[in-house]
Amino acid sequence: MNPERAGDVFIVVAPRGSTDADDRRFLAAAAAWALGVDSRLVRIERDCPHCGGRDHGRPLVAVSPGAGTGTRPLHVSLSRAVGCVAFALTFLGPVGVDIESVADVSRAGFDAVALGQAELTALARLSAPTAGAAAGAAETARARARLWTAKEAVLKCTGDGLRVDPRNLTVSLPGGGGRGSPRLDAWRGADVDVDVDAIGLRDFDPGAALMGAEYVGTAFVGTALVGTALVGTVAVLGEGRRAADGPTVHIVSNADIRHHLNGPA
Repeated sequence: MNPERAGDVFIVVAPRGSTDADDRRFLAAAAAWALGVDSRLVRIERDCPHCGGRDHGRPLVAVSPGAGTGTRPLHVSLSRAVGCVAFALTFLGPVGVDIESVADVSRAGFDAVALGQAELTALARLSAPTAGAAAGAAETARARARLWTAKEAVLKCTGDGLRVDPRNLTVSLPGGGGRGSPRLDAWRGADVDVDVDAIGLRDFDPGAALMGAEYVGTAFVGTALVGTALVGTVAVLGEGRRAADGPTVHIVSNADIRHHLNGPA
């Protein structure tokens, strides 16, 4: 483990590879960068916590023996949308990242299968024509995408995925849909054993991610991709608390990761 990267959440956004295997190889290079080891010593495996399958499920970092990475595991997550792939990496705990096209989650019928009543009410308030019909529609579409990516990121973080009805999760946005990160308010279900206060969410700009700029955050959870076409969120499962002044969130240039393919950072 690279001690300089132990307390942070890192996001990498890059163009999608030609195949899913290409994306996993690039995630392995990002993991090697975070660990501070040669990229040839790292590979990405898959694990399904429900059936034990190795051909699907959350990605896991596997490191060759003797790499000297320390005792804290590196947690990673991957998401794809349109022509982009996003990775989240952290030593803090289980992580989930999701990116989506705003247009894709604005299609007819989406709200009925994805959102609960509290979220539908919040979107209805945003769509009220206070700032003009066009402005209201754009704001509502972006808010819908932010709500959805937050839910997907949380479900990836916990390993539940879409086995859970996403309508059982209630997410809110600051000011109804304004700036600031989403919040997981509730999770319904008879079998739920999740401390919602242990999961935090945060948004960041996709343009900054693609350019490799650094974003200094103050949340226990990072998030991904808020822009005109894409929205995303990354969630980290903490230690029973929602920290308002948690670790720094970094956006890492995909060029830095490509450079690391030639050797450790």
